[in-house]
Amino acid sequence: MLGSIFVFSDLHLGRPGTPGLDWALQELETAASLGATTCVCLGDIIDRNADAAEFVPQARTVMAHAAKLFDEVHFISGNHDTHHTLDFPPEVTVHGSQVHTFQIGTTTVLTAAVATDPDPRCLQLPPRPSDGPFLGLLHSSVTGEFSKGTCLPLSVAQLQACGADAWILGHVHTPHVLADAPFIGWVGMGHGLLFNPNTRHVTRLHN
Repeated sequence: MLGSIFVFSDLHLGRPGTPGLDWALQELETAASLGATTCVCLGDIIDRNADAAEFVPQARTVMAHAAKLFDEVHFISGNHDTHHTLDFPPEVTVHGSQVHTFQIGTTTVLTAAVATDPDPRCLQLPPRPSDGPFLGLLHSSVTGEFSKGTCLPLSVAQLQACGADAWILGHVHTPHVLADAPFIGWVGMGHGLLFNPNTRHVTRLHN
């Protein structure tokens, strides 16, 4: 059995009223205890207005703790992250802003990091590459109805046309679901999602 992939997003360290460092560290522990073997931060780990001297080290602490708990750790930047120079441990794979795929075990993951704030690029997404598990990860405003800022805009139809088993999204702070089959929705601030490559289903870390 393949371990699940844990995804969190929009921690916004340095912004008042956000979940904060302690929440993030505990959420990582919980995900690992439930059998997740890979962790992905899907952007906005730090707020654009955060004091870099205080909160860039906190962002590193989060990702360093993830590196101790999981076999793989990935970081896909959001629009707020582009305002800071982030320094992560070498065990963390930081992804570029061009559309690309990478492997997590048998799962093919399709992604592109945010390059600017705002990021109005309309990405061209490739079709499903194989019959194996296929997961899409983007920090995106999609059609914009739940967002104040444009960030990698796409339609639900464009996401569905890829043939991914699920699209897990960052950027919107509430965990809206745009489609159920396949799952297309935002993680949300203070939440975590698990993608199971065996069932190809997405579940919330806390129901």
